Amino acid sequence: MTLRPVRLADLPAVFAIEQAVFGGHVYPDFFFRQALELWPDWFWLAENGDGDIVGYALGAPSQRPDELWLLSLALLPACRGQGVGRALAQAALDAMRPRARSVQLTVDPANPAAALYRRLGFVEAGRDDGYFGPGEPRLLMRWQPG
Repeated sequence: MTLRPVRLADLPAVFAIEQAVFGGHVYPDFFFRQALELWPDWFWLAENGDGDIVGYALGAPSQRPDELWLLSLALLPACRGQGVGRALAQAALDAMRPRARSVQLTVDPANPAAALYRRLGFVEAGRDDGYFGPGEPRLLMRWQPG
């Protein structure tokens, strides 16, 4: 497995992973183009040994200068349970660390990724049972470097 920053040519594969992982609740393809322009240092991907892109992580700033967000972490199901998600999340956090006093994210409480985030040091900071609308609960989690 290789971790590296996203390049322009990678965006179709990133969007395909977004659709495969999140179904109908996805960022549009043009969002990733703009994200690459805005936050290239916080946009990472994972490649398998064959050079296929199998996951990505995307961070972004907030209105507060020292608070960043892990907007998305997506990994193809066949690659889960192998440490790839952890390595990808850690690469994104390491890239954000110099600027962040905290990193926040939201995750569906039923998503197994919530356990991964806890292992990385994220703590639950709140819960909103309608974060993305009725029946779309999310945990708000926060990580502080140190």
